Amino acid sequence: MNPLGLIRQFIKGLTTETEPPQIAAGVALGFLIGLLPKATLTVQLLLVLVLALRVNFPITLLAILATMTANPLLDRITDPLGYAILSAPALAALWTSLYNMPVTPWTGFNNTVMAGGIVLGLLMFTPIYFVSRKGAAVYNERFKTKVMNAKFVKSLKGSWLFDWYFKET
Repeated sequence: MNPLGLIRQFIKGLTTETEPPQIAAGVALGFLIGLLPKATLTVQLLLVLVLALRVNFPITLLAILATMTANPLLDRITDPLGYAILSAPALAALWTSLYNMPVTPWTGFNNTVMAGGIVLGLLMFTPIYFVSRKGAAVYNERFKTKVMNAKFVKSLKGSWLFDWYFKET
C-alpha cells in the first residue's frame, strides 16, 4: 500500500463509526505498548494482538504516541518498579530460568523499564479501559453530531480532497 493509501486508511479509521469498547481497548493497549521499549519481541507481539483484535487502530496509534510523549516522566515510575521486581530474591530462580530459555530473552523482560512498564501497564489497563469507554460513550452521545455538523467538517467532507482520500481503489 502506498503512503497516501495509509493516510486514507488512517483518516477512514478515525471517521468511521466505532463502538466505545473498541476505542477503549485501543487506548488501553496503546498505553501499555507506549510504556515499553519498542525494540523487543513483547511489543511486536502486542502489536500483532492489536491487529488481531477488533480495536480502533488509529486511536491505538494515537495512544501509543501520547504515552511515548509522557514516557520520560513515566520512566521515573517504571524503572524503580522494574528494578524491585527483577532484584527480588524470591524471583531470582524464575528470572534465571526464563533467561536460559531459547526465545524469552528477546522479550526484554530483564530490562528494568520493560518489567516495570508491563506491571504498570497491566495495573492501569482496566482503569484506563473503563475511563476511555466512558469518555467515548460521552463523546458519541453529546459531541459526535456537533462535530460532524461543524462547518469545518462539512466543508472538509464537501471538498475534493476528502473525496480524493476516500475514493475507492
